Amino acid sequence: MLHRALRFCSRLFFLALLITGNQSAFAVKPPQVLDPAWQIELIMSEPEIVTPTGCCIDDDGNLMVIECHTHFPPEDYAGPKTDRIYRFEDSDGDGRPDRKRIFYEQGEATMAIAPLGGGWFAVATRSELVRIRDSDGDGVADQREVLLTLKTTATYPHNGLSGLTVGGDGWLYVGQGENLGEPYTLVAADGSQQSGDGEGGNIFRCTFDGSDLQRVATGFWNPFGIALDPAGRLWTVGNDPDAMPPCRLIHVVAGADYGFQFRFGRAGTHPLQAWNGELPGTLPMAAGTGEAPCDLIAHGDQLWVTSWGDNRIERYRPQPEGASWTSETEVFVQGDASFRPVAMAAAADGSVYVTDWADRSYPVHGKGRVWRLSRKADDAGSAVSFPALTAAETEAKRIEKGDETTVADRLKALESDDAFLRQAAMFGLVQSGQLADIDREALASPKQREALLTAWRWQQLTEPASVTPQQRDALLTWGLSDTSTDVANTALRWATEQQCKHHLPAIRQLLRRDAISPQLFSAVVASIAYLENGSAARGVRDPAREKLLLEFASDSNAPVALRAMAIEMLPSESKQPKAEQLGSWIVATDDRDFGRQGVRMLAARGGDDDFDQLAKLAMAESVDLETRADAIAGLARNAGPHAVVLNKMSLPRQPEVLRREALRVLKQTRQDYGAALPNRDDLDRWNELVGSGGEPEAGRRVFFRTACVNCHSHRGRGATTGPDLTSLSGQMTPRRVLESILHPSKEVGPLYVPWQVVTIDGRVLTGLKLDKAGAGNNLRLQGADGLIFEVPLADIDTQLPIEQSIMPTGLEGTMSVEELRDLIAFLVQPTT
Repeated sequence: MLHRALRFCSRLFFLALLITGNQSAFAVKPPQVLDPAWQIELIMSEPEIVTPTGCCIDDDGNLMVIECHTHFPPEDYAGPKTDRIYRFEDSDGDGRPDRKRIFYEQGEATMAIAPLGGGWFAVATRSELVRIRDSDGDGVADQREVLLTLKTTATYPHNGLSGLTVGGDGWLYVGQGENLGEPYTLVAADGSQQSGDGEGGNIFRCTFDGSDLQRVATGFWNPFGIALDPAGRLWTVGNDPDAMPPCRLIHVVAGADYGFQFRFGRAGTHPLQAWNGELPGTLPMAAGTGEAPCDLIAHGDQLWVTSWGDNRIERYRPQPEGASWTSETEVFVQGDASFRPVAMAAAADGSVYVTDWADRSYPVHGKGRVWRLSRKADDAGSAVSFPALTAAETEAKRIEKGDETTVADRLKALESDDAFLRQAAMFGLVQSGQLADIDREALASPKQREALLTAWRWQQLTEPASVTPQQRDALLTWGLSDTSTDVANTALRWATEQQCKHHLPAIRQLLRRDAISPQLFSAVVASIAYLENGSAARGVRDPAREKLLLEFASDSNAPVALRAMAIEMLPSESKQPKAEQLGSWIVATDDRDFGRQGVRMLAARGGDDDFDQLAKLAMAESVDLETRADAIAGLARNAGPHAVVLNKMSLPRQPEVLRREALRVLKQTRQDYGAALPNRDDLDRWNELVGSGGEPEAGRRVFFRTACVNCHSHRGRGATTGPDLTSLSGQMTPRRVLESILHPSKEVGPLYVPWQVVTIDGRVLTGLKLDKAGAGNNLRLQGADGLIFEVPLADIDTQLPIEQSIMPTGLEGTMSVEELRDLIAFLVQPTT
């Protein structure tokens, strides 16, 4: 009786708290659910719950929520000194908890919780993975066992152990963040361990009792959320580094490298880092996500993702692509600046609970909420399930794990164009012990040789003692001498991350190749800078790399192609070389590509000295005509002070290429087309006008002197708000490019969806969100005019993604037919 009375009093007390505490919640503006079949309701808010992180549903259907009190607590913080886990019971089944009690009170920087069955829960803190249980039935955990211990000097709260999920195969998966690149050793209860020091984030797995620790994959930033779908696929979402959006939704496969390494700087832009499978031996993302994703769950036939920075919950319906999947972003729930969703837990009835940090502040702040998403009563929805394994995935599993799969089978699979099938074959060679049986000299295929190096690199990462320095060096010497760019690049990356300075002569030798690609050149420069300095710069710009690039550019004895690539890779913000010096190089070198890159840098840098030098180059008769025309185009953004030069170049006696460009800059070719222009919807007529016959070099100049460059970049120059058009060159037809200009909103990439912001005083603003839009006091956006503006978060009433592209309609009317024809010719030509 006493126990029942106490329970009754406890319930009344909790309900009283719910009523009094939620008085402030009545003012909370609920986030907007964009799917009409779903609804959202506030279940609880402070003081019932504050700064919640992870959550899960226990074996009895109760909601378990982590209340974090140790994430940067202020000096005067009045809360507990350790974190708490609450159990919320719903006695009447209405989806709203009516009883709360502390289940566990211990731990620092607690990020995730997952049920293991039998009353056990796995709990991830920054430095430990433990399992806890209430063994005596009093509602409080009294058993605690340490499964994994992260030994390191790093202490930042949320870049240690984090994401957590439980597999039906008896494995417990846990994410580890980039750990600030500090050395670490992860030790399991049975003594098995994994170590590292700068490779970035990882996903590991162990058994439920902390045995047999294994590294599953690497190359993440911070894999906060991890989930297994019903077919057994492993997924993760990870926060992005400083300068490399978007954050990533990733299909995780065994032994894979997803490209990020903290040792090469946290910005994510280093040439030896990959973000979407750009480097050999790395795998791409399935989709880009919103800013600061914290969790994901498989729900129905979709993946749900919380985006802390963009104040929303997203949904992804994966589509098969080879042995993997891709998807596009769908905004499902959109809140205001105070909606900061973290974790999700799906209940048996299909509803989903969402924890909400409720404030943009990183330090604990005494605020918090829990929301419940559910289908509306009049919309039960149709039963849908997550896709089963495809034939390609089944084949990849056979190649990776099949007992009867031979070395020849796996080597053949390495010839595939499907990166995920190649990954399965590579990892199969490692797991089966077949790796040591392969004669590398007998491998005729570059893909096979690249995979062999990648496999040995993985072997060394996971079992360092199994690969001697002599074995590694022999492989690196072999790889660096390979004629294949991808093979050499794979060896280069491995040698650099291992700080093998004794391979510097072989690395420098790569620069002597007859036709070195820009990617390999950039990687070689980055490698030399890293090995000579012992580290990489944290930000986007790297002084050591820039110093080397400047040395290459100024070396008159170096091949002119290398000098041109060096100029191309120098950032526009670089103050070196001085404008006069660069101009003298252009004149003395008398090389078209060098001239093109030099003029582009002067125009992009855009100082008074740069424009003066462009004017001199435009007049220099010793310079080739195309480079002089480039210089004229470069004056477009500062035409007034150089009108004399432009007018002179526009005279009839000038060579036609110069005269035409000067007239275009002076806008004397602009016509009043009126009714003569086809209707925007008459794509056939437009294609007849501008779909062929243009001059790519003239089109390059159109791109860099018009509004195109305000949002887009090409080969390293221009803005990065819109897609980098370098990768599109040679991949799109003139008709497709034309359609995107005439109807920019017909197909908007998920990373470039603009937002409509309505302020409290009724202003309506539209733009693309820029960089860390969710972390400061202002929302930064870029408008259709290319200008950046900020809106105080406190002034925002609503913010929603819209279907209309930020790329303005009517661009075809801002240039002549000839200019548009040239622009299209430039955009469709293969990049050289």
